[in-house]
Amino acid sequence: MTLKWSPLLILLILAKAHSGDMKPSASEVRSELKQQIDNILPEKKLKELNAGVFISSLKTGEVLYERNADELVIPASVNKIFTAYAALKRLKPNFTFKTWVYTKGSVQNETLAGDLYLKGGGDPSLVSERMWMLVNELMRSGIKRVMGNIIVDSSFFDSIRTPEARPKYLKDQAYNAPIGGLSFNFNTCTVYVKPGDKVGSPPQVYTDPENTYIDVVNQATTTKPGSTNTLVVNRTEYVKGDLGDTVLLRGGISTDSNEVRFYRNIVNPALYAGHMLKTFMTQRGFKIAGHVVEGTVPEGAKQVLEFESQPLWQIVWGMNKFSNNFVADQIMKRMGAEVWGLPGTMEKGIAAVENVLEDIGIPKGRYKIVDGSGLTRETRVTARQVARILQMGHSDFSASPEFIASLGIAGEDGTMKRRALAINESTIRAKTGSLDGVSSLAGYVTSADNELMVFVILLNDPKFKYGRMSSWADQVVAAVSKFKRK
Repeated sequence: MTLKWSPLLILLILAKAHSGDMKPSASEVRSELKQQIDNILPEKKLKELNAGVFISSLKTGEVLYERNADELVIPASVNKIFTAYAALKRLKPNFTFKTWVYTKGSVQNETLAGDLYLKGGGDPSLVSERMWMLVNELMRSGIKRVMGNIIVDSSFFDSIRTPEARPKYLKDQAYNAPIGGLSFNFNTCTVYVKPGDKVGSPPQVYTDPENTYIDVVNQATTTKPGSTNTLVVNRTEYVKGDLGDTVLLRGGISTDSNEVRFYRNIVNPALYAGHMLKTFMTQRGFKIAGHVVEGTVPEGAKQVLEFESQPLWQIVWGMNKFSNNFVADQIMKRMGAEVWGLPGTMEKGIAAVENVLEDIGIPKGRYKIVDGSGLTRETRVTARQVARILQMGHSDFSASPEFIASLGIAGEDGTMKRRALAINESTIRAKTGSLDGVSSLAGYVTSADNELMVFVILLNDPKFKYGRMSSWADQVVAAVSKFKRK
């Protein structure tokens, strides 16, 4: 039987198609998204780069776009999502780090006739406020005077403070802070500088926190109003942390200048922590006769305090939101110590991460991870592997709430605060990454019809030609946020 189409019926079908009642096919929708992304990242541009891009639906698993998704590239700080997921799985979200205080010697009339020992367990959250809380708890120990030294013990980790994989040109920048079994304030300090009272006088200098570990040498001057600020603040290499650090100020700051701040790392984390313990104890009325020196807790020492860190989920939140390299590498070594025993090392931590990745289908030997932070050009992963972490970070309820919450929200917080990508009320949570010639972005985005997508954009320029390339990644995510099936 032959079906006959009336002219009227044909006109009705054509009219509906023209009005949009006939939806484009799934392949047509994918093709349109592909074309948009190809326009942002054309083949000619990608030929000059090492790049991997992967986009898929978390609801259906459908791959909407991929380009060189199995190419090994440098992820920069996107590497931190490997560290975050592995730590939440291996250590659990409520895991805490410990810091201990011991004594050696008799205590009579609130006086310790011996040394006080501060031993670290790798806590990356031991900052000024929490050190103050530790000292408050120490107030109840029955000790008010210490006749000996404060001895700091960082043996929980190995002695490698700065991972070999970090670029050699990085020096005293805060984001290049060393790591250690006993650390304080992310192993950084802030130097505030204000102009002096008159032209020619030295500027006013403040360190935060105030401490006896850092010696400030002020060779700068206050210059006339309107003059260009030439102020330079560097940590010198003269002492290299054996006794303390020296911060040297040179150049000039004009009398009408606002306060200027500089963030610098320190060299010896354990001594820094010990000096801050002594400072806070003195402020709380303790009397300390001796000095701060390095050592280890001896046999027979008495534990007088065990101080717990913030829970791991909160530490991971800060690590990813603000891309804290120090925290990531501390977590890596602590994970190594927990799984393979003391001392914690980077190699042990990497082995622990590799086991977690293998459990979720990322085989060993198909990537190279050399630290927890991604502050290196040696780490190599693929866009598909990053996407796998994001997929598990969403579906694995034992870690997903904490993992997802740790990612920056576009236009709102962390390193995503200035990446205002939200379009048509879509929500974007992502981890950023940047090094010279590396720009990466990976996370979750809702489409125009509220479908949750995972995206990974890893862009490497071997010649450092394109800078951060962040605008390209932003445009790709914006295109995904406009994607619509209905």
